[in-house]
Amino acid sequence: MSADSAKRRVVITGAGAVSPYGSGVKLLADNMLAGKSSVKFNAELAGTPDITSHVSSTVPETDFSYIPRHFRRSMSKMSLFAYGAIKEAVNAAGYETVPENTSLFLGSTISSMETWVNFSGKYKNKELDTVKTSVVFQVMNHSPLANVAQAFDIKGAGFGTCTACATGLINTGLAYLAVSAGFTDRALCGGTDEYHPIMTACFSIMNAASGGYNNDPEKASRPFDKDRGGIVCSEGCGMLFVESLESALKRNAKIYGEIIGFGTNTETKSISHPSRECISECMQKALDNAGLKPSDIDFVNAHATSTLAGDIEESKAIASVFGNNIPVNSLKGHIGHTMAASGSLELIAMLDMMERNEFAATMNLENIDPECAGVKHLAANQDLKIDVFMKNSFALGGTNCSLIVKRYKE
Repeated sequence: MSADSAKRRVVITGAGAVSPYGSGVKLLADNMLAGKSSVKFNAELAGTPDITSHVSSTVPETDFSYIPRHFRRSMSKMSLFAYGAIKEAVNAAGYETVPENTSLFLGSTISSMETWVNFSGKYKNKELDTVKTSVVFQVMNHSPLANVAQAFDIKGAGFGTCTACATGLINTGLAYLAVSAGFTDRALCGGTDEYHPIMTACFSIMNAASGGYNNDPEKASRPFDKDRGGIVCSEGCGMLFVESLESALKRNAKIYGEIIGFGTNTETKSISHPSRECISECMQKALDNAGLKPSDIDFVNAHATSTLAGDIEESKAIASVFGNNIPVNSLKGHIGHTMAASGSLELIAMLDMMERNEFAATMNLENIDPECAGVKHLAANQDLKIDVFMKNSFALGGTNCSLIVKRYKE
């Protein structure tokens, strides 16, 4: 490690997405800019008593048969999603296979709920003799990390950090710190998750699941809107390939953006509700890490999940740090809340929009909640040439994080 390694610049040279729109980064931004919603009515939820929300957003049926069977058999959906996203990110970075000495930062909210439910049914009915050994590798807490490391022969350091809804962005921030410090020259980072009705049930129990638009699913996720009612649970995976600027320049790689700041803290006032004070502190930590002032930020992509309390607290926090002078949007109106994947998927969409100089409005924001009105909401798509944006992610359990990315200039 050189004496200057702690000051190394970190750039994003690849991205991959599996989202409720399908596979591909371009597909993600195309549909968001077109104002298309992926949220649909869920008949299984509608047939379950006491669950008030009957909507979800899931990845379309995808053929993953290109993954060798001996790897695929130990993968649940979240690992399949991760494989697809990593393959795209690596190829976008200019590699056919994952290069040597690549570190991996990947996590999920929890392991495969579908596998756990099926496994517990076998246990209850005393049918364990019918359970395949591959099930064990679908229910480990770091299952996606382990599965894709095997499939891509990633021998570098592996970190299966899981921090609920902040997972994708936390892992991106940790990869940034690792490359910046010279711990690794390159890394794959992000989050992945798969949908199960129990996810919606959990939020329904907390009165935090969207239930007011069951007959009009595309309007169910509506961040900052006065008629919002809660989260629409979703799934997918977003993965980024990050490396030192020196490494990227040496191989003449395309640079999608440069990570220049990261901040994270923990909310201790409540395990379920964020506070504006803690969110403000988190964003300030990212600014301090980047050596920037609030006036240096051109845009904020909010976490904004469409919950009653969360959207208000984040709006007031953004207003306290940035005032109402810079545009703010949320992308969860389009695809719902992809949980562990949300931070990295939304970051990828923002990178694509920054390259296009066109940004998607917050979908379904028809009447801004007066409690959320202190910031400059992007209520319609807008052509903008921005150089620096902040991405926020906040998780149940109290983990907050903010990442700052700037347009790379030689």
